[in-house]
Amino acid sequence: MRILSIGFILSSVFALTTASPSLRALTGCNVANVKIPLSGVNLTTPSGTREFIALGVGTQNYRCNAAGTFSFIRAVAKLYDASCFVDLFTDNIVGLEGVSPVFDFRADSEKGNPNAFVVLSKTGDVPAPVDPTFNIDWLSLTAILGEGSLATTIDRITTLGGQPPKLCTPGSAPIAVPYAATYWFYK
Repeated sequence: MRILSIGFILSSVFALTTASPSLRALTGCNVANVKIPLSGVNLTTPSGTREFIALGVGTQNYRCNAAGTFSFIRAVAKLYDASCFVDLFTDNIVGLEGVSPVFDFRADSEKGNPNAFVVLSKTGDVPAPVDPTFNIDWLSLTAILGEGSLATTIDRITTLGGQPPKLCTPGSAPIAVPYAATYWFYK
């Protein structure tokens, strides 16, 4: 099942990189006609213009709580512009416990652009349609007004990995669980 999931993500990325060209991806590749694969998933297709599609590869980080189960701490990922499949960014996503997710490209691909970031809040969350005990949820994130202009909506879909084990020993060290996902940016 997990090999199928890896194949699904790789084939999705290949489909994205060979899809007909959009209005503006960071690399100039057109993603306007690429359809977001939400069939059978209860997330709303965002309104607005699709700006670019990124492949995120990183870790979901967890801490063992007193009940012997894991609690989410933060996520860190490297993003690749899957619109043209070019490595554009480095370590741009940081989600902190109790803090909204931040996508910040001001130090890398959008250097010198003071608005190339966005702070978001989670507005949709559904279990991954394939092996949700292994794959992290699919999310819809909406920009917080006045907190950057990189995107108004970002969807995280086609996830692979990232779920922690069911149980842990209280007091044990935090863990980092590898994951991959596609991120769809809209304005």
